[in-house]
Amino acid sequence: MKTLDAYRRLFRIEHAFMLSFAVGLALLISSGASVSPFPPYNIIAAALLVPFLIEMASFALNDYLDVKTDKENRRGDRPVASGEIGPKSALAASIACYIAGLLTAFLLPPSAFCIAVLFAILSIAYNWKLKDLPLVGNAYIAASMAIPFLFGSLVAIGSLPPSLLAIAAVAFIAGLGREIIKSAEDVEGDVKHRKANTLPALIGRKNSARIAAALYFLLVPLSLLPFAYGLRTNTLSLGMILLTALSFAFLGYSVAKEQGKPCLEAARKASLLALGIGLLGYAASLI
Repeated sequence: MKTLDAYRRLFRIEHAFMLSFAVGLALLISSGASVSPFPPYNIIAAALLVPFLIEMASFALNDYLDVKTDKENRRGDRPVASGEIGPKSALAASIACYIAGLLTAFLLPPSAFCIAVLFAILSIAYNWKLKDLPLVGNAYIAASMAIPFLFGSLVAIGSLPPSLLAIAAVAFIAGLGREIIKSAEDVEGDVKHRKANTLPALIGRKNSARIAAALYFLLVPLSLLPFAYGLRTNTLSLGMILLTALSFAFLGYSVAKEQGKPCLEAARKASLLALGIGLLGYAASLI
């Protein structure tokens, strides 16, 4: 059980499930907005599995490359840094997941296959170098949170409805704010061990956290945008989205007021929950 839990943390399984959920949501919303037939079950299964596997591969590679930094930042939740999983085992798991994800992507339409290949390549580039550049690495992770909605729509109908573009924009802004906070949390270890040139390394933790707070405040009106672009609404979906908007407003206030590492860590973790509630709210529009 301890080994299984270590691999769960290595792969960040909760992120993988969220990506697959986002793809599934996009499949349903785009199919509902189109007269195109729903994709066959094998295509649906492949569309859900590809981002799941590539996400697992990316996080395993991240822990393999970042073991010294994670030790410096006292990341006891990172199983390679804590010694629960050996570096070679993490690298082998990453390679296996990349291969499985890309082989599965062959089943998908060409546009979706190209997205899968592109983000697999970008995830390697991110772990190797992009995350050390100001905002570039943060923007990549934010894009990886937004792209499942576009990916799922291209699998289902081969086009991008405005409502899904709006949901993707919400995911991107939420992801960008979350990743800036993560960079601010880890700035000491990133600079010491990787000579990283992240945004907090350039402008400081406090200023970076304030930028993240501004992005969270932006999500308050932005979270309602998909409804303006045709996503159906009901009492449940609207209530959950309003809860999401209030959550991000509170997180923005908290981060703007206090930039200590414990506060930033709590805000980062809570933001993923807030985004998850928002995605469930958009899914509730299908009821």
